[in-house]
Amino acid sequence: MRLNVLRFVVPLIAVAAIIGGGAMPAMSGDAPTAMIVLDGSGSMWGRLPPANRPKIDLVRQKLAQLLATPFSTRLGLVSFGHRRRGDCSDVELIGGPDSTRQDVLDPIAKLNPRGPGPLTAGLKLAMTAIGQSLPAQILVVGDNADNCQQDSCALAQEFAKTAPGVAIQVIGIGVPANERPRMACIAEATGGNFYDITDSNGLDAALDEATKLAILSPGAVAATGPANAKPTAPPPPEGASLRASAALAEGGALLTVPLKWRIYKAGGKTALGESEGPDISAKLSAGDYDVEAQLGQMKARKTITISDGDAQSIVLPLDAAHLVAHVTASKGGPPSSDAVLTLASDGQPISVVRGGSVDLYLPPADYALTVIDGATRSSQSLRLAAGDEKLLNVDLSAGHLDVVATKADGSALQDVLYTVEADDPESPDGRRDVAQSRDPHASFTLPEGTYYVTARSGSGSMNKRIAVGAGQTVSETLSLALVHVTISALVAGAPAKADQNIFYRVERIDGDRVGVAQSLGPALALDLSPGRYRISASLAASHLSASNEVVIAPGKPVDAVIDIASGRVDFAPPPGAPPVIGDVYWEVSDQNGMAIWRATGAEATAILAPGQYTVHFDARDSHGQAAFEVRAGQSQKIEIGPG
Repeated sequence: MRLNVLRFVVPLIAVAAIIGGGAMPAMSGDAPTAMIVLDGSGSMWGRLPPANRPKIDLVRQKLAQLLATPFSTRLGLVSFGHRRRGDCSDVELIGGPDSTRQDVLDPIAKLNPRGPGPLTAGLKLAMTAIGQSLPAQILVVGDNADNCQQDSCALAQEFAKTAPGVAIQVIGIGVPANERPRMACIAEATGGNFYDITDSNGLDAALDEATKLAILSPGAVAATGPANAKPTAPPPPEGASLRASAALAEGGALLTVPLKWRIYKAGGKTALGESEGPDISAKLSAGDYDVEAQLGQMKARKTITISDGDAQSIVLPLDAAHLVAHVTASKGGPPSSDAVLTLASDGQPISVVRGGSVDLYLPPADYALTVIDGATRSSQSLRLAAGDEKLLNVDLSAGHLDVVATKADGSALQDVLYTVEADDPESPDGRRDVAQSRDPHASFTLPEGTYYVTARSGSGSMNKRIAVGAGQTVSETLSLALVHVTISALVAGAPAKADQNIFYRVERIDGDRVGVAQSLGPALALDLSPGRYRISASLAASHLSASNEVVIAPGKPVDAVIDIASGRVDFAPPPGAPPVIGDVYWEVSDQNGMAIWRATGAEATAILAPGQYTVHFDARDSHGQAAFEVRAGQSQKIEIGPG
């Protein structure tokens, strides 16, 4: 189990440096108040080892267990990202502080994570719900910092000034290293604890402790610093003391971002104390110590000797580089919030971040940065040396295309497939698929260029050539004024029957020549866009077919009848003929003597194209033949056999 509790005060050996101040006392006769802020963003479906279960499932199961015990705290619930995808305003006060236990547990059990993570807005809603109800605490459970361009840390610092003593306990589940300081700051600013969780065992233990502090036994916690404390380390104490700072490289500027600090007895493996901040100050007794600084995955360690009366100040070089990358659709444009940034080294991804920027501290090496946003892609190689401060502005030269397809009455089609294609001389048909979407209101991020956009619904389609410029948002409406078309066939002058297995094929012959529909049956009904079509009907068993060209005009339903020119011929023995002994074979030859139809049985029926034919009758004890003519739309009976 890995459970890291990060506190502002540095609890080191001997005399620790402690900042004064205390929590606001409870109002007499008032029950404590607690608000749970539960992350409902889509990433909460990620699985957590070793249980290998979704994070949201582990959280709700544990909360149901813990909150089943009696408690007197007034409890409420806030969630975010649980109702809509891509909506940074998706924040909901599910239950105020006077909610019943089930009014909190039931919504947690039904929560369906799906959207982004507006953590700051969720915190603000919980703070508003608390109001003047003191004493109070907030318990945050989530797996990432705010990804909606809001500053949770600044909000927590301001909240600590206006509501001193209201601690925020923060449980971070598998939070990326570069995002941990942003979540830890929320707890530090308010005197709460930050739990850095990497596995299901740690989550279980963190929920045990944080729930006890915030809900089950809230009197056991008090603020560890004054309301207006800033998340920086305290100044060195009097006497033998140490102040440690860090830099990217030897001789470089001091880092001002929060680092994780630990102090050990020299050669020891168990930390005597730990803290988080840009530096660390502590009063120590004489002896040898190892001081360790950690920033993300980067660590530096140095052994020092402290004598009585010493006041040492050291700088630990991390031997690291700092990379900041900002992604925009066009130069000077807003961040591309949907962009996925992948940083790889030696072909292996080391960081995958969704959002408009990445901020990482890395070991010196060669890296490849790939940015993907919709159909746009950008790649570049980087060489980072110790001490480098690398700032990249990645311009994707991309635009946005919003498309909606409408019916004849102007309402949006719901069952529609959009396809975006680009010119590609190397493709067989000269075009290459770029993107597809079944969203009725589709949105595409595309490189600057010209595209062919097709909307298909049922058997109808509409396409349009659209230009998209860098930084532009282009909105297009494709009107699919579909027309109802019924198709049937005549065989030998009569409507086709189900057992005749008519094969229909519909092709569009104006614009892009494409197949639209195929069907097997006596008739076909479908909705088509206005235009010119070729409709074919085939009687496969008789090798007969016919086709018509049909022009479909807007708002005018079409009833297309395909006449497969043919006649019907029934073959039978003459009346009163003696019964045939054994099998009977029928064979029809055309005027060139080529056999075109065969059948067995005492009687048989053939569908034949107009023309001259000869039928041959063959049985064990008798034979015969007769010449006949077939005319389109006619039916006739040929009697031949033993007489």
